Amino acid sequence: MSGHCQLLSQRACHGLPLVADAAFDYYDVYDEPQNLTAETKTPFWDDSSCVEEGFCATECAAEAVGDFCIVDAHCTANLEPTGGFQCVHGTCQPTVEMWEVRPGLSLPRWQLWRMDWHKWTWKKLKPGTCTLDINIKLGVGAEALISSTWLDGHAGNRIVFRFSTFDTDLFYHNTTGTIDWLAVNVRTPGLVNTDVFSRLRISWCEGNMAVGPVDNPTLVTAKAFVTQPIDFVMVYSYNAPSWVYVDSGVADPWLFEDSGVAEDAVMDIGTDTYVYRNITATSNVTITYDCMTKKSCDVALQQDSPTIRMLRICVGCGKTSYSALLYYGDVEDVTPRIETGPVLSSTEFNTFRVTYDNGFVTIYRNGGAAPIYSANAPHLMTSINIIGIGGCCARKSVRVARYDPAWRTDTWLTEGRGFSNSGILL
Repeated sequence: MSGHCQLLSQRACHGLPLVADAAFDYYDVYDEPQNLTAETKTPFWDDSSCVEEGFCATECAAEAVGDFCIVDAHCTANLEPTGGFQCVHGTCQPTVEMWEVRPGLSLPRWQLWRMDWHKWTWKKLKPGTCTLDINIKLGVGAEALISSTWLDGHAGNRIVFRFSTFDTDLFYHNTTGTIDWLAVNVRTPGLVNTDVFSRLRISWCEGNMAVGPVDNPTLVTAKAFVTQPIDFVMVYSYNAPSWVYVDSGVADPWLFEDSGVAEDAVMDIGTDTYVYRNITATSNVTITYDCMTKKSCDVALQQDSPTIRMLRICVGCGKTSYSALLYYGDVEDVTPRIETGPVLSSTEFNTFRVTYDNGFVTIYRNGGAAPIYSANAPHLMTSINIIGIGGCCARKSVRVARYDPAWRTDTWLTEGRGFSNSGILL
C-alpha cells in the first residue's frame, strides 16, 4: 500500500497543476476542516476535468506567460506552439527562441521581412512596443524606410526612419499629413550596407526618435510631436528590395486574434498593399484564393533576377469589371483591358484560380469550366520567386491556406516559418 500512496506538498487544482505518474494514486490530505471548505470555493472544484482520476487535467494548465508552473509540461497544454514556452522559476515564459505576441501564443524571433520596392507592407505592433531591434541589409542602390504608424494606411501620425549607405533621415507626418523634417542628411557611413546585415535599434517612445547600433542606439535622434497612438509599422525600399530581420514586437495583424491561427484563417489586407510569400524560382505558378472586397483583388508575381520585375494580374479592377496585366520594374507596360463583368463582392467571398504558365495567364472564378480571362503575357518572367495577393482601392479579406497549406505558416509569410494548426513548429 505504501508504494501507491503519496502525500502531496501542494493541493492539486489550486493554481498548481500536477503531472500524473501512473505508479501513484493521488489524494488530497486536509489538516483542518477550513482548508477543505476553502478549496471547495475554488473555480476548479466543480470542473470534472480537474478531478478526473484525482489529478489536474491539462485544461487547468497555464494559459499565458506568467502563469504558475512546476515543469515545462505545464506550459504546453494550452500555449501555442508546442515547445514555444518553458517553466522558468515557477512561471511559464517563452523559450529564448520565441516571444509572446498575445496571451497563449508565441512566435519565432528574428523573422525576415522583405522590404518591397513596389508597395509599402504593414505589420501590427504588440501593444506597448516602441523599440525594435533589427538586422537590415539594403539592396544595391536602394533606400529603405521603416515607419511606425497610427493606422495600416497612409493617414495620421507616421514616424519615419530613412536609410541609405551614406546618410540617415528622421521625419514624421502630422495628423494632417504634413511632413516635418527633423534630422536630414545626417552622415552615417557604414550604418547600413548592401553586402552584410547591420544590427540596429530604432525607437520612437513618446515621440523621441532614435536610431543607431545596439551599442550606440542614440546615434541619430529627433523629437516628433505624436498625438495619436502608434499601432502599426510599415516598410518600403526604393529602387530595389531590401531585407530586415525583426527580433520581436511585430506580427501579421490577424495573429493578434484567436482566429488568426486557425486552419482556415482569414487575412485582413489593407488598402494598396500585398501579402507576399517566397517561393522557389519558377516560370509556372498557380494560386487559388477566396476574396471579399469592393474592387481589385490582384495577384502579384515578382522576380529579383536576372532583372527586377513585377507582373500585376489585375482581378476585378475598375468597378470590379475588367482584368489586365500590368508590368513594373525594368519593364513598364499595360495590356488592353478585357471586360469580365462584376466579379467581386464586399459581402461575399468569390473564389479565383490564377495561373501563370510560362507566360500564359488564365483567371477562373468560382469553379467555372471556362476562364473569365486569358492572355499571353508580353514579357516573360522565368524566375518568379515572390507571389502576393492584394491590390489597390479597398481593404480585402482573403482565404488562401485552405487551398495551399504552404500559406498556412501562421506567421511572417515572407519567411515561411511558423507553426501549423496542430501546434507544431515548421
